[in-house]
Amino acid sequence: MALVVVKDLRKVYKTGEILYEAVKGMSFEIEEGDMFMILGPSGSGKTTVLNCLSGIDDPTSGSILIDGVDLAKLSDDEKTKFRANNMGFVFQAYNLINVLTAKENVALPLLARGWSEKRAYEKAVEVLKAHGLEHIINYFPSQISGGERQRVAVSRALAGDPKIIWADEPTGALDTKTSFMVMDFMKSLNEKNHQTFVIVTHDDKIVKYATAVLRIDSGKIVSFERMKNPIKAANF
Repeated sequence: MALVVVKDLRKVYKTGEILYEAVKGMSFEIEEGDMFMILGPSGSGKTTVLNCLSGIDDPTSGSILIDGVDLAKLSDDEKTKFRANNMGFVFQAYNLINVLTAKENVALPLLARGWSEKRAYEKAVEVLKAHGLEHIINYFPSQISGGERQRVAVSRALAGDPKIIWADEPTGALDTKTSFMVMDFMKSLNEKNHQTFVIVTHDDKIVKYATAVLRIDSGKIVSFERMKNPIKAANF
């Protein structure tokens, strides 16, 4: 079942009199429960596509339906609420707040959604324990490893039980061993919870985890493949 339907997506940026077409008419679908990867070199349009899909940026033309909702028809406030209730985000640089503990970082988006402090912290502890991170619940980001930081970031993205998690180069700041550990972690959540992940990456080594791979370059689709035998999570 298609969770995300993209039709003729285009994004044009204007700088003075110069027009730059970053995304040139892409159409594709992401199925519920996918481990979907958008793969391409730097400057290929990957992050622009992700920003349009998640409603952070508005496409110039084309349509994006997420769970049947047309993002273009939502007001800014409606779009913000839709993102908060249906989406989680993971970034290359973790985007954890250094003065907050792991528990507090995971609770933060829940508090922003109006949860009580007690309920948000209880949920944060529950999620961290479920993800094998009980030993760093009260640690600050500076006190834990890069792999643990990214796992906390994934836990934060998942705390509100979103339908879809967007991940922009989640292994970009990690060494190869830690990259595979983080991918195993995300893959295990994908398998256990039928959670949909959309991962932007330039790293061919992690493609083996994908259920589907969209390869792009210069704002265009180069190829699309549904993987027949994606590997299973190994360690979680």
